[in-house]
Amino acid sequence: MNNPLNGIFSSLPRTVVVTGTDTDVGKTYATAALAVAGWHTGYRRIAVYKPQQTGMRGDDPGDVHDVARLARAAGVPSEALTMAEGQRLTEPMAPPPAAAIDGVELLPITAHMAKILELQESHDLVLVEGSGGVLVELDADRHTIADLAVALQGVASAPAEGGAGVPRVPRTVQGQAYTDEARGLPVPAGAASEGGVFRGADPRAGRADAPVSTVLVARPDLGTLNHTLLSLEALQHRGVAVAGVVLGSWPTEPDRLHTSNREYLADLPALDGRRIPLLGAVPQGWGHGSR
Repeated sequence: MNNPLNGIFSSLPRTVVVTGTDTDVGKTYATAALAVAGWHTGYRRIAVYKPQQTGMRGDDPGDVHDVARLARAAGVPSEALTMAEGQRLTEPMAPPPAAAIDGVELLPITAHMAKILELQESHDLVLVEGSGGVLVELDADRHTIADLAVALQGVASAPAEGGAGVPRVPRTVQGQAYTDEARGLPVPAGAASEGGVFRGADPRAGRADAPVSTVLVARPDLGTLNHTLLSLEALQHRGVAVAGVVLGSWPTEPDRLHTSNREYLADLPALDGRRIPLLGAVPQGWGHGSR
């Protein structure tokens, strides 16, 4: 099975957060293609972590199981793959309302960070697939997948000192950044704060050589240009290191609109002084029938 993202890890670190412009844009297919690309790069221990899996009952297979199945079909051996979920919720909706219906507490963002850091210790490549889009909330404190990405960047860039712990997670509301100092979360490396107000993340944020990068998955259809630019602006505003954009559901017979959108996304205007590349396109239903 041809992998549309082969060779991509020349520009990616060994921890990649996969998020999307919306739900059902092809994040799971893109994550599987990244896993296969990692295997062909030479990574022999690959972990995929899904902080929250909604719309799942009992032991039904979730997105990480789909990633594993697609990766195995592309030749990645089962023993090379570790699949992990943070929390399962039964309703197919955003985590906070799904948790409320289930009557459970959402895991805090620090629990997801701890699991990812644990996986980093024993794997060559760690892929983190978010739920829905960039600003879907992960926990009761309204942290998002973007916050998780920034916090992971802070850990990865922190000096190797004992007791460093987990960095404080920066958050923004109405353009004003602030931190969770009252909850006792420590400050990210490279961040400056004035009176507990977050003023900036690691200076490498937004660069392709950051220790943790984010891949944004977009659809090729009508409306994707606005959704993609809004998502990239939100990520850049929060200090997320964006490695590039992947089209997650490229049609078998693209029309004029699809090709026009792809051409535009391949030549995006610079954000904060640097261009965000189009890393590739994953065909609809890559690896098996369309979904």
